[in-house]
Amino acid sequence: MNIQEDLKTYFEGNPVSNFKNLAKLKSWELVNDGFDSAAFYVEGVWKNYLFSLLWLEKDQQLKLTCEYDLNPKKENMSSFYKTLNLANEKCSEGHFTFCENEKILVFHNQFKGSDALEIESRRTTEIISETTSVMDELYPVFQLISCGKESPDMALRLASQHLSGFV
Repeated sequence: MNIQEDLKTYFEGNPVSNFKNLAKLKSWELVNDGFDSAAFYVEGVWKNYLFSLLWLEKDQQLKLTCEYDLNPKKENMSSFYKTLNLANEKCSEGHFTFCENEKILVFHNQFKGSDALEIESRRTTEIISETTSVMDELYPVFQLISCGKESPDMALRLASQHLSGFV
């Protein structure tokens, strides 16, 4: 390869390929395998989480979502949304949304870089690990609210006794 080809590869790099390589290496189920996008399942402590990644070349931005099915009781929706807001206040990066019609809890995050290679394979592993940790840490909180009669503050306190420090 010459310098011109190396530079073209560098600037046209796509970090989604790093995530696809990691998914293949870990034998995660790949459910979408596009050039600028990928989706795969990662096993967490509580659930299998669906990760979706989209690379926006023009903006040099990687968008990530991580989701799972959640069906809160109708009578708990007010507490559920309060808990969702409290969780978002504690998130240093990213945020949660709930798609009520689809019954899916979604964590959103984005990563910007001056080029795609800033999100290298080592950082790829960290991004998946950190996101899975956030999902695992808050899963019991959302379950306590969705199925139980705990207050949002109590659910966060109870879950924080068993967590690694998110809340």
